[in-house]
Amino acid sequence: AVDSLTIGKFFDEMNNQGGDGGGNDEEDDDGMDFLGSSRIFTIPAKSIKTGGLRLFLTLYLMGQQNSPEKGSWRANQSGDSTIDLYYCDQSGALMMNFKEDKITIDRLGSAPSTKYLMHESEMLNGLLDELQSIVDGGDVNEVDRLLVLPEPGDAIDRARDT
Repeated sequence: AVDSLTIGKFFDEMNNQGGDGGGNDEEDDDGMDFLGSSRIFTIPAKSIKTGGLRLFLTLYLMGQQNSPEKGSWRANQSGDSTIDLYYCDQSGALMMNFKEDKITIDRLGSAPSTKYLMHESEMLNGLLDELQSIVDGGDVNEVDRLLVLPEPGDAIDRARDT
C-alpha cells in the first residue's frame, strides 16, 4: 500500500526537478503569479522609496480614473506594495508591484476587450511618463529621489518599447 507521505514526497521531487512550471523568466519570478495574469514589463531599480512612490503614483492614477471617459478606471491600493487599476468593463486590470529592486506591471484578465487594450496602452504611457519625470527629478539629490534607475538609466525607455 502506498501512503500519503510517499505520494507527497514523489510530488515534491517532481516539483524540484521540473523548474518553476509557470513558464516565467527567472528574473521575473517574484512569487506574484495569478491565474489569468501576464507580465507586461519590469523596470529594474537601483533604489526605490516604495511608500512615497506608491503614494505619488496612486495620486496620479486617481487623477486618471476618468480618462479617457468618465469611470473608465478605478485605482485601489492593496497591501503595502501594490496598486491595482480596474477597468470599467471588468475584462482586465493592471497590477503594479513595488519591490526594493524593481517595479512590475502585470495585466489581470485572460481575455481583455479591445477597448481595454487601447485604454491600457494610453494609461501605461502616461504612467511611464510620470516615472520618467520622477527619475529626472530636476535638482533633487539622488539619495532623496523616489526612484533611481541602474546604469545606463534606460529602463523606462526599454519598458516603453515592450
